Amino acid sequence: MNPFRLLLLLLLLATAPLPAASGPDCRLDSLGRFAVTAEVPAGQRHAILELSSDLSGAPWRKMLACATDGTAARVTFRLPVAGVRGFARVVTGPEAQPPPVELDDPDLVTTAYGDPVPEAVKIQFLTAAGGKMREWKSLPWEEYLAHLIAWAKASPEVAEAEISGVAGNVSIHFTDGDICVLLNRPRSSADAGLPQPPATGVSLVAGRGTKSIAIGSLPGSNRAVTAFSLESKFPNSAPTIGGWLSSRGYEVANFGTTSVQQVIGWAPRGNPLGALFWHAHGCSYKKADGTEGIGIITRESTGVTHPVYGEMRENGELMLAIDEGDPLPVYGITSKFIRQRMHFAPHSVVVLDACCGAHPDLGNAFIAAGAGTFVSWDWLSGDMSGTPCLKIFDRLLGTNSEPPISVPAERSFAIGTVQAWMTLNHYDEDPSPHYKDQTRSNAKLVWYHHPSQPANILLPSVMRVLAEAGDDAEPFSKYLIEGDFGPDPGSSKRSVLWGGQDMNVLRWDPLDGITIRVPAHPPRGDIQVVLSKDYYSYSNKVPMTEWQVPFTYEVVGQGSLGARMDLNVRFRGDIHGSRGMPEMEPQYLPVVFTNMADCTGSITAGGTWHVSQGNSLSWSGGSTLTSRDWNAGGTGVLDQSVMSNGVLLVKAGTAPLFSLQASGRFTETERWIDDNGGVHEQVRESVLGLDSVPFLLSQPLSFNPATGRLASGNRSIWGDTETAVLSWPAVTPAPMPTDATPR
Repeated sequence: MNPFRLLLLLLLLATAPLPAASGPDCRLDSLGRFAVTAEVPAGQRHAILELSSDLSGAPWRKMLACATDGTAARVTFRLPVAGVRGFARVVTGPEAQPPPVELDDPDLVTTAYGDPVPEAVKIQFLTAAGGKMREWKSLPWEEYLAHLIAWAKASPEVAEAEISGVAGNVSIHFTDGDICVLLNRPRSSADAGLPQPPATGVSLVAGRGTKSIAIGSLPGSNRAVTAFSLESKFPNSAPTIGGWLSSRGYEVANFGTTSVQQVIGWAPRGNPLGALFWHAHGCSYKKADGTEGIGIITRESTGVTHPVYGEMRENGELMLAIDEGDPLPVYGITSKFIRQRMHFAPHSVVVLDACCGAHPDLGNAFIAAGAGTFVSWDWLSGDMSGTPCLKIFDRLLGTNSEPPISVPAERSFAIGTVQAWMTLNHYDEDPSPHYKDQTRSNAKLVWYHHPSQPANILLPSVMRVLAEAGDDAEPFSKYLIEGDFGPDPGSSKRSVLWGGQDMNVLRWDPLDGITIRVPAHPPRGDIQVVLSKDYYSYSNKVPMTEWQVPFTYEVVGQGSLGARMDLNVRFRGDIHGSRGMPEMEPQYLPVVFTNMADCTGSITAGGTWHVSQGNSLSWSGGSTLTSRDWNAGGTGVLDQSVMSNGVLLVKAGTAPLFSLQASGRFTETERWIDDNGGVHEQVRESVLGLDSVPFLLSQPLSFNPATGRLASGNRSIWGDTETAVLSWPAVTPAPMPTDATPR
């Protein structure tokens, strides 16, 4: 390449304003980048920004480049210069294809042709266009648009006026390359009897957005914004969603109106957002290269300005638009603004309630800005489009506030589950009324997921707690906590609480769940998962229902002989039921339990049986019984101990496989008189053992499925010389799930 002209030679000072220079305009822009605007003469087909560390022979690095069409042009390069010192120059050449450069980022290059059209002239034109829109609004669509386009093209400052193929707006191409928009009136329920506007409505439903194989976690920030940029006649869901987020530990700022300056401040570099919900108008327009773009209208009037607005207008970050109800044009932000000025935390959630907001121009921009998941509409949405957005956040946060409301209450769900549920039930379609002659379905939600840091949860969520048996490697009882928790953040950033006590976490798997070791003496209360990043996030609480049953086992022998076993037996499990998806009927899996080291008992014996004249048998004394972790292994010999295990069938209210075993000792003394009148005594240990199976085989334990209350029981077995009775009172367990306990 033979450079046509050396345009600039400047020292880059990243920490101070650049000195003034004749010729090309150079400055530090509002984002701290070195910006230089240079004229490219007619006949040249490309321009390059080059950088060198010194002028003593070091090679020039080709940093940025752009192609031009051969006519006179103005090119602005923006070079990130934090910590960089060096010399820069702009060179041009006649070749249509510029050479490779280090920064292949079109957002850092702006090209304009022709003489600049003053901003005041554009505002005056758009204001006049608003008047024409009001004048012709009663005309049929085709005639209305034809009048607007013909009127616009008559202006000497307008190079082209054409209809956007996405939403039917009129794109105004000024002679300096700037594009502004004449907006069709916003869609509302009043349009149900009106014809559909002439918009092709590019459908993105089939693709359903991008997919991700990565597993997301909590957002990297608990900062959240909810915003409303529409006219007052539209319903505003932002305060409701903001309140839900706040109730779940998010730091929320709610905006009832929006300015460009406010939007800039939502998600600056170094302070990204974890969640964003935004009501706004989506504005489709034709770009200079013929592709479709979507702007987001802030509704801030051009009657308000700021020094940075001019820079952003020049750079293509801000656009101007007007509709028939606006006295002055309003500002809209473009995808370039989103990529350059908005920053989202890893695994963040962004829901944009805007017409055509799911177009790739915006969807890809939000993902490029770091959004974990971005959701918006594929076509023209109406004034009821906020309802599906409420459903998204209600199910992500488990607020149980947005219909359909389930009883018992629902827990929070992961975003993939929410997406599938909404698609399955057609909740992802805008419920606003149809146009009179609508040719397609109402707008559908499209979901974009970041390929490496997708959104997953706004809260950790426990679905259910299942007992796990021990094995040779882990000879103890365990619980598997299933739900949505994301990858293991590390032991210092998570905990599992049971009754407020920290549990020993053995494994944390984003797919299988969390495995904890059950303490030998488990606490009583709820299980809850807590995650901490720079903020704490708490799951729903799952009650571990516990029955503490005083079983009594009595054996009555001959004479007055009798032995009694008093047992304090504890067993527990998660009986609250679980849902895999919103609106599902809760499932109640069999609840397996085994005893821990918290069952106790005692044996007492007494009485005498006079076998014959001078011959008797007496019982006395007793012993204490204890239990241990059933999964701890051992000899299998039941001695001075209590063991229980079983399965609870929650919906049936029975425990058909309940087993209670206990064994202990007491003293048996035999006395007799021999033929010579001598008195003899033999003292020996005797065993009292219980196996509940014969007692419960035909009539197992039962409980009330609604209250968990265990029914009392009294079972007897008669032998030739002894009678055995197993009895227990009615027992109310605690804690018990209620309809308010999320499933």
